[in-house]
Amino acid sequence: MKFKKDNLTLIPVGGSEQIGMNANLYQFNEKWILVDLGIAFPDETQVGVDILLPDFEFIKKIKNKLVGIFLTHAHEDHYGALQYFINDIDCPIWGSEFTLAMLRRKLSENGFNKKLILKKYPKKTNIVVNEFEITSIQNSHSIPQSVSLLIKTKNNIVFHTGDWKFKGSKNLREKPFVDRLKFLQKSKITSIISDSTNALIEGVTPSEDYASKGLNKLISKNRGLTIVTCFSSNISRIKSILDIAKSNEKKVCILGRAIKRSVDAAIEVGYIEKKYNFFSINDLDKFDKENFLILSSGSQGEQNSSLTRIAFGKVDKIRLDEQDTVIFSSKKIPGNERKISKVEQMFVEKNVNIFNEENNNSIHVSGHPCRDEILEMYKLLKPKSVIPVHGNRMQLEGNANIARDCKVKNIYIPKNGDVIEFQNDSPKCINNIEMDTKVFDGENVVSLKDEKYSIRKQALWNGIIMASVVLNNKGELITVPQLSEMGISKTNKMNNTLLEISLKIEDSIENLNNIKTIDDEDLSDILKKIIQKEIKLAFSIRPIVNIHINRIQ
Repeated sequence: MKFKKDNLTLIPVGGSEQIGMNANLYQFNEKWILVDLGIAFPDETQVGVDILLPDFEFIKKIKNKLVGIFLTHAHEDHYGALQYFINDIDCPIWGSEFTLAMLRRKLSENGFNKKLILKKYPKKTNIVVNEFEITSIQNSHSIPQSVSLLIKTKNNIVFHTGDWKFKGSKNLREKPFVDRLKFLQKSKITSIISDSTNALIEGVTPSEDYASKGLNKLISKNRGLTIVTCFSSNISRIKSILDIAKSNEKKVCILGRAIKRSVDAAIEVGYIEKKYNFFSINDLDKFDKENFLILSSGSQGEQNSSLTRIAFGKVDKIRLDEQDTVIFSSKKIPGNERKISKVEQMFVEKNVNIFNEENNNSIHVSGHPCRDEILEMYKLLKPKSVIPVHGNRMQLEGNANIARDCKVKNIYIPKNGDVIEFQNDSPKCINNIEMDTKVFDGENVVSLKDEKYSIRKQALWNGIIMASVVLNNKGELITVPQLSEMGISKTNKMNNTLLEISLKIEDSIENLNNIKTIDDEDLSDILKKIIQKEIKLAFSIRPIVNIHINRIQ
């Protein structure tokens, strides 16, 4: 694919028309930069999958021309995929001090020893990489040191917002992002690549102070054990919880590798005091329960998380009752609702008090801008074009409508893989590269379309039938065909059906004229059709069928 000289090109690799997996490529004069490389979470239809990864194949093809990866912040949907493609990354990775501290810990925990070129964003100077000039601008989000990027080329000035909101966190000493935007008013911004997550929500996103007050009300009144879960990287929230615990004379125990990683990184860069006295879960017996607070990972119902293990009674030291409280200080990420509800239900069965965003909207605030903030940003910066990203189709459309209200001339709603060229300040889609969602399968990154995932789904919903047939050298049955099932039915009807199938297999083999010469593959196909027909008639399902043919000489 050829690109016009001096024309900036944008390719959304992920994050357009979907939640998560944010990754955007920029090209100018045959050099490329990548902004973010994140993961997404599967929904309930994507069986046997833990995380989703962006398609890295096109990036591999241009990796010798890739001059830098620029991270906006350390949320999994923006940097979580790096570890899966680390062996194909040879260019510098830029990030804030906190983002790089998180990345180092993440890579170390997962056994990656490759020496990477990690560079911290300078505070007062721009980054010049080939013909790109990049300025990092600290914004406010639900994680420390999140940045927006001002990307300049010969003919274009693009403002890539990343995730943001106007109201900063006082306990992280953040300055209002709107004040920083005012300094960009004279920059003559060509285009804004814009966060769309809350574009359909009216109003303004509250500051972290709002959630802190709501949490304090609940925690201070609780007379049993307090368990709080939140996004592991939300240091402002964690810091608020630590301060609330301190003011209410509660001992704090942290459970979960992800949340410990974030706290360690926060201590390293000075957001949490080094001398904060954390307690072990083994100390729980030493204090009254009401004087103990557990800060746990697992807000999204992750299967092996600390919170899930507590809910299912797998943490020996914790015994819950009606005086105890579990607070979900987080949003349910689309696709995770069922998992979270399952964990909540386990707590309800133990008569534990549950608080979440559905029954108490004062214990969590978003890290993304609502409609009024997006509107104000467009009015301040007066872009010539807007490209909404970071959201599903409805959210992108909502963002586009805000831009239209601000009389933005050129608006383009992208799909992943669109090759968008900026022609005379207007974004035009000139091509599309097919982007295939990937999955990490133990050792390798493979396509979500891989046959194994459709087989797993079929096995989940339809079960498995296994049949074993033993033949002599004449092709005659030596013994009765043996059948067994998994995941279908344990009833007498099932037993009778399997017996009936066994008899039909016997009849079929005895009536085959070419039984001596027929190969195992063709015989297996014949027997599969018999089994599938009988099971469908009896149970209205199509199970996976495995046939084992043994020939004894």
